[in-house]
Amino acid sequence: MYKIIVIDDDNSARESLSMYLEELGYSVRDADNGLTGLELIKQELPDLVITDMKMSGLNGIELAYVVKGLNLNIPIIMVSSYDNNDYCFSESYFHSYLPKPLDISALRRQIGSALRKVA
Repeated sequence: MYKIIVIDDDNSARESLSMYLEELGYSVRDADNGLTGLELIKQELPDLVITDMKMSGLNGIELAYVVKGLNLNIPIIMVSSYDNNDYCFSESYFHSYLPKPLDISALRRQIGSALRKVA
């Protein structure tokens, strides 16, 4: 069973996404901020991380840089209600970017694509 960590400071978005992923058969853990999420990633070594971009403390971009710097080969799907053109970041740190509200079909495709890379 694949392990996915969902990191989002919006409680309802995080809980809804986590429940949806569990219904699809994934083992899901979640965190409400980037710092807690990073600790969870180090402990759990998930197969995939889905993170919001804009969070206090450690945002999604910073989180991805740290994960990459730790040489953890974990794909990260970035989600945000903000336009990704407003942020300067290297997409090589992310598997993909999805705008909120999430298109469930696009999310499922990106999860499948990301998990095929780690299989």
